[in-house]
Amino acid sequence: MKKLLLFIVFCLSLISLYSQRRFDWKIKVDNELRDVIIVQPSHPAPPGGYPVVFMLHGTSGDGEKFYNISGWKELGEEENFITVFPSSLSWCFVEDGIEKHNTKWVNGDLLSIPCSGKPQDYVDDVKFLKRIVQLIQDTFQMNSKMIFASGFSNGSVMIHKLAMDAGDVFAAVAGCSGILMELDSTTPLNRIPTWSIVGSLDDRFIKAPYTELPFGGDSILGYLNVTINRMLVCQGLTPTYSKSETSITKTYLFNESQPGSTGKPYLFSLIKDMTHEYPNGLNYPISAAKIFWEFFKRSVATGTEEIGTIKDQINIYPNPSGGRLNIEMVNTKIERLDIYNSQGSKLKLDDQIKTSSRIDLTQYPEGIYFIQVKTSNGNFTKKWIKTSY
Repeated sequence: MKKLLLFIVFCLSLISLYSQRRFDWKIKVDNELRDVIIVQPSHPAPPGGYPVVFMLHGTSGDGEKFYNISGWKELGEEENFITVFPSSLSWCFVEDGIEKHNTKWVNGDLLSIPCSGKPQDYVDDVKFLKRIVQLIQDTFQMNSKMIFASGFSNGSVMIHKLAMDAGDVFAAVAGCSGILMELDSTTPLNRIPTWSIVGSLDDRFIKAPYTELPFGGDSILGYLNVTINRMLVCQGLTPTYSKSETSITKTYLFNESQPGSTGKPYLFSLIKDMTHEYPNGLNYPISAAKIFWEFFKRSVATGTEEIGTIKDQINIYPNPSGGRLNIEMVNTKIERLDIYNSQGSKLKLDDQIKTSSRIDLTQYPEGIYFIQVKTSNGNFTKKWIKTSY
């Protein structure tokens, strides 16, 4: 019995040693006590220190919610970077003409329509987030050149504000379901790469008489021209773009600087049939954490060159098929291949399949699958349909 007890204690010690460490910090900034969750991966810091990724929640959310659902802490363990889940304070705001009170980051989304009554004593959330970075640097071995931020909804509006006001700290930002607001628009002292994604069924962007955002052709650029052009002006870019697309995504890369300006890349993606949500691979076949992390790494590695461009081509055939298919790549080779079913679950593939161009999936049921191919020049995702023939 004693030996069994010792063995259990030993196993628990190993689990503790090789697991992520969560820190719940309370930070006082401008006389307000603020909450933030810090997650350190179980692995030693890589050369140069841990990269750091912030995940900013949306209206009515908090750090705990996106600690649980965003997929960032799991990816942080896999890719060996620190993840940060701060919480905003609660404010009065106007939504659909009704005054409400809930958590919200202080940015143009909050300030554009103030509540009635006494003006609120707003805090500086940019200062709060920068303070977190400083404390992480004082506590962990951190790579100060690899600090990034992602956000959802009002949190995505906030990361666009960081692109304007905190390019001295953050190297790149990427968000979902929230864009740069007019009140946050400015000429950044230090421009950084920025990526915005929006779902075609996101009700925050749908205007009557439309029932969804237009996915055909490039009509989305006209539909959202005001918000996209606002970002281009702030990024010092022209409207010239290159485009990559799959059956469920359209991504536009703006990377041509205006005359006399040093611009930084701006990407805009429209995701077909995605609602107002932060995709995590379960609620939608795309994982925002995974695609944003690849963007973040490329933004540091390549600067302004070819961020988000996909010159390679991928061809999956036959599609549909009964289970045997070929993957043809142009100008590159497969580094890794993952396949997800329509529920977002990854199929268990052996190592040979993961780098092969000929796949046999006859053992899997009929339905829709999403094939994600990783190459040296970026990631590709395409839909494939398995039929009975």
